[in-house]
Amino acid sequence: MGQLLAALLRGLGRNLLLFAAIVLVLASGHWLRGEWANIQHIVAELPALRQAQADFDARRAALARNTEEELRQLAGAGIVRLDGRIAAIDAEIARLRREREAAPGLGAALAGREALAQQLARSAMRDMEIELRRQEKTHLQALRARADALANRQAALATLERLRREHVAVYTALQDAMKKRAQAEQAAGTWGKLFFTDDYRQLRALDAQQTQLRARNSAAHRAFVAQRALVNTLPAVGAPAAFRLNEEALAAASAPLRERLREVEELAGTSGAWRAYGLVQPLLLPALLVLAAWWLVPAAIRALFYFVLAPLAAKRPAIVFEDAPASSGTPTRTSSRISAVSQQLALAPGEELLICPDYCQSQPAGVLVATRLLFDWRRPLSSLAARLWMLKRLRACAAAEVVVSATGDPLDEVALLVLGPGESFVLQPRGLAGMVYQTGQRPAIRSHWRVGTLHAWLTLQLRYLAFEGPATLVLKGCRGVRLEQAGAGRTISQDATLGFSAHARYATVRAEPFLPYLAGRQPLFHDSFAGQDACFLYEEVPRSAQAGGRRSNPFEVLLDAGLKAFGI
Repeated sequence: MGQLLAALLRGLGRNLLLFAAIVLVLASGHWLRGEWANIQHIVAELPALRQAQADFDARRAALARNTEEELRQLAGAGIVRLDGRIAAIDAEIARLRREREAAPGLGAALAGREALAQQLARSAMRDMEIELRRQEKTHLQALRARADALANRQAALATLERLRREHVAVYTALQDAMKKRAQAEQAAGTWGKLFFTDDYRQLRALDAQQTQLRARNSAAHRAFVAQRALVNTLPAVGAPAAFRLNEEALAAASAPLRERLREVEELAGTSGAWRAYGLVQPLLLPALLVLAAWWLVPAAIRALFYFVLAPLAAKRPAIVFEDAPASSGTPTRTSSRISAVSQQLALAPGEELLICPDYCQSQPAGVLVATRLLFDWRRPLSSLAARLWMLKRLRACAAAEVVVSATGDPLDEVALLVLGPGESFVLQPRGLAGMVYQTGQRPAIRSHWRVGTLHAWLTLQLRYLAFEGPATLVLKGCRGVRLEQAGAGRTISQDATLGFSAHARYATVRAEPFLPYLAGRQPLFHDSFAGQDACFLYEEVPRSAQAGGRRSNPFEVLLDAGLKAFGI
């Protein structure tokens, strides 16, 4: 019963966790959809709204400058010209209002028939232009009123001047008439008082003329005074007022645009996804360029190496360490495969076997066994790097057979390579598991430096180790070891090479074809061997081709390259 209850509780707990995970996924999906919709909305609208606002400001500034310049030119214009411009402004305002009435509504823009930012920008520019024309018309009407008042005052002043001249003329005539009568009265004397005399009649005529002139003078004076009073009542006409834009009214035309921009900017400010997009977006193009360079630069370098460096290396002379011996001590074999999972090694009396402990599978009971710390004390670093340390030394007092096998690595096979007296073989220490030699006559190991050859630098191996016979070398190789005659020339993978005869002509050749090298499926160079009675050794499967065989740690890669440069 307890187990059943525990199982039910475990099932219930798992289902509750699954339910919570489903709820979390659904909530996250809803949030992600909302954030993605916001990002799409902001990306599509924010730059357009900012550009629309910038275009509106630029358009407003340009129209304001043009309007101010035009009004400066019209400051002294006449009434006819001002009336023409006012009529043109009325027609333009009417046209803009018709366009505003015919423009699609906000719903049409949101439905996709027109971009919202573009419609808001056009509407704002249209309203701004209407307001600017309205302000221009108001100023022109003020200029026209001033021009009309100025014309009326000038006409009144002209009438006043005419009345003054008329008054002066009548007054002058009156003064002349009065002087002429006084002269006539003085000349007539007493006769001028007698009504039946001509002098009397002449004086009466001069009196009538003088009375008429006095009436005319009084009328002219009254008309002049009345006109002067009228002129004094006319307002003074000053300089035309400067045109001043109502910036607030113009800015109000873009209120819907600015409000929409503010809403989108607030949405962008509160959206974490948009802030992340803003941080990442400037890096997209550099990242794309880096990605392109990541693929193209290595391809260009590979092409340069393949078509320029490799042909140059092929023209360089091959490396030869020693002259060819009179006869080869290597026995003739019918098969180039010389390895097996295990090998039976015969020890003659007086011979010693130095071998890695994990390669000694079985040994007879009477063999003297000891330990040798280093394979070669003169080359401690090479011995340590090649794992030729803490070796097992077997010395036979009588004939004995030892079975050698790779007990630590199931893919390794072992091979025996017999070196005759005077024969030298260049070998990489990583392929050496042990050797058999006469007691006290351990074979010589010679270093050959090839710093001045291009082939050495291309393979990054500047030092080569040559083992001299007589000796029997115990070799190891992944999935087997092969020994082939170089003859007129043979090429193999560099990673598979274990060694070659010291008198072989060793060089690097370009690996064909190009595309596998470009794709990184084969190296640029293969090892090439040639020479009469020369042979070379290689393992069946390069150890680097195994899973995990290639180094991924850059320090390990540098360490391997350094060891290879010293022939280790």
